[in-house]
Formats: sequence, C-alpha cells, structure tokens
Amino acid sequence: MSLEQTPARIANVLREQIITGELSMGSKLNEREIAERLQVSRIPVREALPILESEGFISSQPRRGAVVHALTLTDAAELFDLRRQLEPMASAFAARRAAAGADVAPMLEALRTARGAIAPVSSTLHTVAEVAPPSTRNSDLHEEIINLADHALLHRVTKLMSGRVRWLFRLTPQRDTTAMWVEHREIVDAIVAGQADVAELLTAAHVERGRFESMPLLAELLPSAAPAALRRRRKAS
Repeated sequence: MSLEQTPARIANVLREQIITGELSMGSKLNEREIAERLQVSRIPVREALPILESEGFISSQPRRGAVVHALTLTDAAELFDLRRQLEPMASAFAARRAAAGADVAPMLEALRTARGAIAPVSSTLHTVAEVAPPSTRNSDLHEEIINLADHALLHRVTKLMSGRVRWLFRLTPQRDTTAMWVEHREIVDAIVAGQADVAELLTAAHVERGRFESMPLLAELLPSAAPAALRRRRKAS
C-alpha cells in the first residue's frame, strides 16, 4: 500500500485498522514497521500518531512508545453518556432544518444503505461501500443526521466521538438487526416530518436501549478499567 505522505491520510488508515481490529488493542505501534508497510517515510507516521492519540485511539506509554488503546467498560459507559446528550440534540436540530426545507436526501440514502446491510451480500459486483459492515453503515446514518443538523460546534465534538462509536459498534455485531433499523427509520421519519421533539425523544430512547443491550455483551469482552487503574485500586485497598 502506498499513500500520499500526509499525516492525516496515514492517521485515517491506521484509525480504520484499529477499528476493524487489524491493529489489535494493546499492540505496539512501531514507526519503522508502519512506514514500511504503508510505503511512506517515518516522518508523516510520527506526525500521524498524535492525531490518533488526541482521538483516544492510541496512548504513549513509558518504555513502550505508542500503543493501541485497550477499550474498557468505563470507556463504553462514557461513550454512551456522551451519545445520550449529543445525538438527541442533533436529531432535534436536524428536524428543525428539515422543516425549514433542508435537503434530507443524504440522510434517506444512508437509511436505505443501513437497511441493506442487514441482508447478506450475494453478488461479487458490490462496491467496497456497499459491503461495509452494518456497524459502519449505522454509524454513517448517525453522521448524516449530524450533518443535517448543521451545527458547527456539535459537528466538531461528535466528529471526535464518531470513530470510537464505530469501534465500539464493531464489537457487538449481534445487535445489528432489523429492530435497530426500525428504530433508525422512526427517528428519520420524525426528522423528515420536522417533528423536533419526537425525533429528540426517539433518539434518546434509541441510545438508552443500545446501552441496555450493549453493556452486558461488552462486559464479556472488555475489562472494567485499564490495567494501570486496576493496579492503583489494588494498592489503595
């Protein structure tokens, strides 16, 4: 793989590899190995790593250097806390803009694509976007709602959150069901109808239902806290 040598492009590739699990949680990121694998120089790789660290995908550890962040249940709970506050707000703003005549076509297309993700892909002629996993397509829908909201600060804050949402969604593929799509359709229908209060309430319920269903599944996959935090707690006790 050869990339244009810009830190942002390299960060995008590494971020996707972390989200998909190609770069596993807790693994060390060696600048030389990454540069060789991506066929770029080490300088843009070194500049890409702080981007990922600022987004919470990697951390710098003494004597180990850059390491892929290991998600914890605390991370998951905090992410749901943030989604609970921001996503209902985005849906309400999006509904108000729809009522004012904003273009809802990209959101409707994202909903259609998310619906298609539930059925298995049978043709080898589908594009890469069409065979994206349901978790990615569901995240794309949420991002289109945020785009429709057209709130600059909200967009900047949620952009920092969206990568982690996709990362977390990938861990619970069993939740990508028709029932989830129905919830999405109800939210989108309320937005298209300009029903801001309804869209806000439906989105809040959607996030809370996701929390209720996801956390027990994640408890089987993730530690409750990072190892360092656990060690500090043991010493304190």
